[in-house]
Amino acid sequence: MPAVEVKKLTKRFVSGGGSVVDAVKNLNFSVNEGELFTLLGPSGCGKTTTLRALAGFEDITEGQIKLFGDVVSTSDLNVPPERRGIGFVFQSYAVWPHMTARENILYALKNQDYPKDRREDRVQEALSLVGLAGGNVEDRYPSELSGGQQQRVAFARAISYEPKLLLMDEPLSNLDFQLRKRMRQSILDILDEIKVTTVYVTHDQEEAFEISDDICVMKDGVKMQQGDPEALYDSPNSPFVANFIGEANVFNAELVSKTKKSANATITKGDQKLDMVCRHEGKSDLKNPVIVIRPERIHIEVASKAGKGSKYNKTSETNEYAGKITHKIFRGASVYYDVTIGDNTTVQVRSTQSKLKVGQNLKVTIAKQDALIVQGAS
Repeated sequence: MPAVEVKKLTKRFVSGGGSVVDAVKNLNFSVNEGELFTLLGPSGCGKTTTLRALAGFEDITEGQIKLFGDVVSTSDLNVPPERRGIGFVFQSYAVWPHMTARENILYALKNQDYPKDRREDRVQEALSLVGLAGGNVEDRYPSELSGGQQQRVAFARAISYEPKLLLMDEPLSNLDFQLRKRMRQSILDILDEIKVTTVYVTHDQEEAFEISDDICVMKDGVKMQQGDPEALYDSPNSPFVANFIGEANVFNAELVSKTKKSANATITKGDQKLDMVCRHEGKSDLKNPVIVIRPERIHIEVASKAGKGSKYNKTSETNEYAGKITHKIFRGASVYYDVTIGDNTTVQVRSTQSKLKVGQNLKVTIAKQDALIVQGAS
């Protein structure tokens, strides 16, 4: 039995101007017990509204939410948050400013009717879990704590009463880059120890990839794709997912032919037609198709005799073209090159080769499995 089941969830608001807005539309997903499940998407995509609906902070317009087999939300039912067995970590920390760290956690324990004779011990256990034991941190007020310490107090408070489900809304967005990286690992270590099912909201693709077992990518209140990080990266089902999950070269294309797993297509740029053999997932009829190629999946090598616009070879497994570097950006461990193939088709390439120069002629190779053709916009 899944820990969380969301079926046909719709949340509708009436805006200040009187228009009706669907913040979430017909959303379906489930979360396995013990899993870290992430709702990922840009601002305004409905991920926080979904999380608040799971918590019971929002009534839902249509659909159903089940937690551990029990129906907690329908259009005419909303079980209160305190009866859902949840912990919630807010983006803004939301620690009580007039309470010390210890008192913030103790208040949560009292509010959840945690056994009275265990409360003081549990405060210490929770602080220890988040790395705040000792150093008199427990006796400090939020104004006396750093942002990272406040976030740890909020985390300790949310897990102190041992909830069955932990909900986290952009918990690291207010921290600096290096602290966010450290906190990600801390969160994983803590969740691995306490084994609590977690639903996590973020707009940060790198963060989602690092911590998640399963990811639901959202846009405009709709689920675009769900899967583990590797599957989403290797097999995006749309241009939006391809571009949101990392970097991608995306080209409109004309489908020439296809089999179960491969397709021949043409990229058309002005008067130029660029033939390409691609992989496809066989899950759509490929109307308005686009070709998606990750920058690091394009292989380049110096080919001084390559003529502009000439094509080396296209087989059933590879695409080989003549290209020329038109732009170069150095980013430490990798270098980004804009490479023109054919007359006017430009691909971005991420490479560890740092010595190539603008104007150099190249041999550009793209394997069939690295050029994915997917359904484009309707």
